[in-house]
Amino acid sequence: MNILILNWRDIKNPKSGGAEIILYELSKRFIKEGHSIIWFCSSFDKALPQETFEGITIIRRGNKFSVYLEALWYYKQLSQKPDIVLDCVNTICWQTPFYVERQKIILYTNQSARKVFFYEYPWLFALVGFLLEPLQYLFYKRVKTICYSNSIKSDLMSFGLSKENISVFPLGIDHARYKPGKKFPQPTFIFVGRFVKNKRPDLIVMSLKAVAKKYPLAHLYLIGYGEEEKNLRSLIANMGLDRNVSIVNKNNVFFAKDKKDMKVALMQAAWAIIVPSVKEGWGMVVTEAASCGTPAIVSNVTGLRDSVIHNKTGIILSGDPTPQELSNAMLTIIKDIGFRNKLGKGAVLWSKKFSWESSYEAFKKLL
Repeated sequence: MNILILNWRDIKNPKSGGAEIILYELSKRFIKEGHSIIWFCSSFDKALPQETFEGITIIRRGNKFSVYLEALWYYKQLSQKPDIVLDCVNTICWQTPFYVERQKIILYTNQSARKVFFYEYPWLFALVGFLLEPLQYLFYKRVKTICYSNSIKSDLMSFGLSKENISVFPLGIDHARYKPGKKFPQPTFIFVGRFVKNKRPDLIVMSLKAVAKKYPLAHLYLIGYGEEEKNLRSLIANMGLDRNVSIVNKNNVFFAKDKKDMKVALMQAAWAIIVPSVKEGWGMVVTEAASCGTPAIVSNVTGLRDSVIHNKTGIILSGDPTPQELSNAMLTIIKDIGFRNKLGKGAVLWSKKFSWESSYEAFKKLL
């Protein structure tokens, strides 16, 4: 097969995340089996307009907005059209039904935005985005669609897509990299992700205040990067938590195995990972941490309610948890050793259900 992937970022983009890791893991397996992959995406500072990475041809054009028009122009100029066009949605659809034969298109949705708009944009812009999002799917009603959680499937159905046209495939885990390790002796919690408002890392900092009063050695590691870092540092200082919170910037590409990989080391050492996001497609870090024997404390939102089994692999809070609700869950993890150990063991067992090999086979079958 000749596959054209339309995705807003590529795996080498400094802002790449879980969506790009998934595509990378699947793409390199297609390459290994003799298929060809062209990954079309936006450019970034000092990026090459075209390069080959592990057999994947990466084409970069335009910025995060103009890339959608650039894709249309690029496709029109291709003398040999691909067998499949993977229309990968990260908030915005590529509107491929306007220029690609419908039977060649597969819509691949990572997640819908919905409430995220109201955390990241001024109110009026957020409202416009919220109202317009379902409309962009109008021309996809006869297009085959794939996603990796039932939560995403439900969102797509609410946008008017047919249940029969939507298939769900499982995600994978690199078990050679993510595996149990030794826990820190003091209560330790981690957050892993971009420092943006909709991920709500500030909520975890506020929650730690009550925990630190009872357990002065409790520690929180915020692992990631993003525009909210300055605000997070101010919040930590204002709450007097300098000794209890550390910010660990991303020091290597998340998918690479590296002896300096602080992400994995802290996942192994932590007592729980905390993900209080407004919305997720799945929450890959939750399953990665589970493979390290680390349970999760998450908000009851799309994606996270798929990736966590309440009281078996972690704790699911309300959809919009308060700092007190979150701190109570953290204190439960600290106080109840038996419960904590039970969640850790359950998390490992749950993670064994996921592998990139099985994910690839299911994904390939759908394509």
